[in-house]
Amino acid sequence: MNEKIKSPAKRAYSFLLLSLFCIVPALSSCSSAKADVVLHVYNAEDYVDSGSDAEELYFADDNGYEATLPDVLGGFEQYMFETTGKTVKVVYDTYDTNETMYSSLKTGKTTYDLICASDYMCQKMLGQGMLQKIDYENDVPNYAAYGSEYIKNVFKSIKAEMKHEDGSVTTEVFSDYAVDYMWGTLGILYNPAKIVKDKYGLTVDDEGFEDKASYVKASMNTYEALWNPEFSGEMSVKDSMRDTYALGLLHTYNDEIEKLFDDSGCFDEDFNLLEGKYEEAMGKFNDAYTAIFNRCDENTVNEVKKTLLALKQNVFGFEVDSGKEDIVKGLVGMNSAWSGDAVYSMDCADEIDNTLYYALPKTGGNIWFDTWVMPKESSGLNREYALKFLDFLSSPYVASANMNYVGYTSCIAGEAILDLIREWYDPRTFEIYAWDDEVGDFVYDENDEYVFAEGMENATYTTIDGSETWDALAEENEWDVVDLTYMFEGTLSDDYLADYPSPLGDTPSTNPYLFYTDEREYVEEEDGSEVMVGRQFFTQYPYQELLPKLAIMADYGGNNKYVLSMWEDVKSNNLPIAAVVIFAIVLGTMGVAIVYTFIARRRFHKIKIARRKEINAARAQ
Repeated sequence: MNEKIKSPAKRAYSFLLLSLFCIVPALSSCSSAKADVVLHVYNAEDYVDSGSDAEELYFADDNGYEATLPDVLGGFEQYMFETTGKTVKVVYDTYDTNETMYSSLKTGKTTYDLICASDYMCQKMLGQGMLQKIDYENDVPNYAAYGSEYIKNVFKSIKAEMKHEDGSVTTEVFSDYAVDYMWGTLGILYNPAKIVKDKYGLTVDDEGFEDKASYVKASMNTYEALWNPEFSGEMSVKDSMRDTYALGLLHTYNDEIEKLFDDSGCFDEDFNLLEGKYEEAMGKFNDAYTAIFNRCDENTVNEVKKTLLALKQNVFGFEVDSGKEDIVKGLVGMNSAWSGDAVYSMDCADEIDNTLYYALPKTGGNIWFDTWVMPKESSGLNREYALKFLDFLSSPYVASANMNYVGYTSCIAGEAILDLIREWYDPRTFEIYAWDDEVGDFVYDENDEYVFAEGMENATYTTIDGSETWDALAEENEWDVVDLTYMFEGTLSDDYLADYPSPLGDTPSTNPYLFYTDEREYVEEEDGSEVMVGRQFFTQYPYQELLPKLAIMADYGGNNKYVLSMWEDVKSNNLPIAAVVIFAIVLGTMGVAIVYTFIARRRFHKIKIARRKEINAARAQ
């Protein structure tokens, strides 16, 4: 064995390294041993308020505890120690995709007390008997009190057929096993200015720009925009089997879906919800719509495959997570986007005066939920404190911190979330500071803080020139009113509601569930019908009249093999036909050039040899 002999210094260095390798795990074990409870939590990457970017978290509970905590994970550990005397350690692991998470669980190498995953994956795990029940009222009182009633009702509609060890099968309700975390939609994020410039050669200062921009905005009201050759090469779509399959399904069966709208009696000819038809549409219509949305038999998948192959010829390309950055940079003009990513992109674009929009097409689409579930392995103290962690996450204070950090929309409502949304989107927020035209700045008090007006709850604001009502200002500025009763009703305290009249009024000044917005924009389609165009506020909270047109994507079960095979075929060549032809021509040209170069070199080589022979022969003479 030819191993080099180490010098004394190197031997000492190796011994030190070896000692560290032995000591560190031991210290880690000791650290874990000192903790009364070690919780193992599994979540998607960047999906909780933590790390150096986290802001301090104000937190209070119903028992009088009040503190400023460092972030969510460290804050929970501090909260548990100060209220229970237990040292709780949260071991927090992350994954990149639901499939990665599921595969990790199935190997059994690591067990977890809590897992956050998408609704369809949790439904799959429920069907396989991998989860244990969670009682909202007793186990997670904050979720019972502050979870949106709308979302709880949606969860009651999700079912799973659970197979038991004895061979029996029971129908289980999703709401008995899952606590919701974040929610949103899948829609079309787009940049009208880029599309108009690329396709029509017009910039914002050119005559005709506004007409073309309005045309683009109206076009995004239907999924046909993705297949419209007029927008060829402008769009990137998700490199996600399920999400892109859903787009293809909605396009493939668009005629059937439109007929469903017509036959339901709940919508007008422009697919707008009729007054008084919300409950009916949320019932029978949504059930039928969801059934179409979740078709995944072999024949359906084959039809959708044709649709997606056609889509591929029209798009710029597939992307995993770069789309939200690409559209801000101007690399694409359209992107199929999750609502949380869309808000992020719009916020970034606003900073460079680049206005993006988000569309939920008039025939509806996907609504998704990311939920917390508890694997069966969690028991004893781990289960007890895992439920405490869920309850902590369901506090509106913690939910607002997570929502502010992550950018997605929390399923928790309550006053802290409502105040956060008002701070972000209510146009009154930007009017309640006193502005001094003479100074050209806000008016400050002795503590160098902005001077607040009377406050929104008093329905007045203060200006340098005097006092006016919010309603007068709303009329003057043409603010619209958005009703988010579906999200917040039943989650506000009596003390909070005491600042409003009883019964509640029909303006945001007299009803906490109503919001002013200056984001709504209206454009006309070619047939003269009016289309509403939305931005961040609409993206985070779709208006109530849209909810019946949103469907949950279920687990495909045994049909997943058809969808997976289809997706592999669609993805086997990411380039559009035109690009493939060009690529083939380039390759062919290169091939000819290579052959020609090879032949030419051989010929030149022979000539050189012949000439050298002649030269050598001449020298020999």
